Amino acid sequence: MLTDAASGSEIDELSALRSDGRAGSVLLCGDIHGTAHTAAGASAAAVAHGCEAVLQVGDLGWRPGDPSSAEMCEAIAAGGVPWVFVDGNHDHLGELAAAAAAHRRRACHDFDPDPDGLWGPATPIPIAPMLWWAARGSRWVWGGSRFGALGGAWSPGWHYRRRGWRWFPRETISRRDLEALGDEPLDVLVCHDVPDRALVGEGSRFARRGDTQIGEANSAQVRVAACRTGPRLVVHGHWHLAHSSLLDIGRGRPAEVVGLAANGEPGSLAVLDPATLQVQPIEMP
Repeated sequence: MLTDAASGSEIDELSALRSDGRAGSVLLCGDIHGTAHTAAGASAAAVAHGCEAVLQVGDLGWRPGDPSSAEMCEAIAAGGVPWVFVDGNHDHLGELAAAAAAHRRRACHDFDPDPDGLWGPATPIPIAPMLWWAARGSRWVWGGSRFGALGGAWSPGWHYRRRGWRWFPRETISRRDLEALGDEPLDVLVCHDVPDRALVGEGSRFARRGDTQIGEANSAQVRVAACRTGPRLVVHGHWHLAHSSLLDIGRGRPAEVVGLAANGEPGSLAVLDPATLQVQPIEMP
């Protein structure tokens, strides 16, 4: 059951989640980039493994007006399982910012340096049938565990991309995003980017591309969020690399960092038990 982390009450929009008195499992899904058959496969995997919902870690490929995105959303709606996603650099951040505007929260300071930011909603909001977006800084409770969202990552080769479609000025995590998340404790931090570039090593497809300083700065923001909130588990996508690593967050214990592969490839799906925070990789059906 998904509840508002602040009040403990159930979020009405997500009443589609099954509730039988137990903490149901959640399917973790890597980047799918607007591919309908991958979305359908992930929903089928969720049903097969008895998952209450799919939690997608960014680059869902949500782009209003794009036919492939529309097909993907239809596949999600038909899959019978609610999806919650954080924003990645291949989602339409302009449209998401517009959706956030209706849920604007007061800034922590007297001025807000990013009035069109992606940090507004305090909890996931519905944006399509069976599809909810967890904006930067939103929080919720699943199976007794506290979840927090911090989407955002840079687009490699951004200077060659079309602004407002394949690249957005709001891609990277801002100070306001961190303020929206706050420093209250979390059990699970759901991100698009990795909290430490060293965890993905030289095997990543991005490792030798340009924009190194931008990427490292964004990862550093994720790490700051992890150090502030102390999650036991950090889940991310973006790098298209499946891994499980430990990260020192200065809490006397490390956080487990789980990265997911992409596009339905091996390592792109896993089942999370929100009560124990155990993660079990599975294959696409």
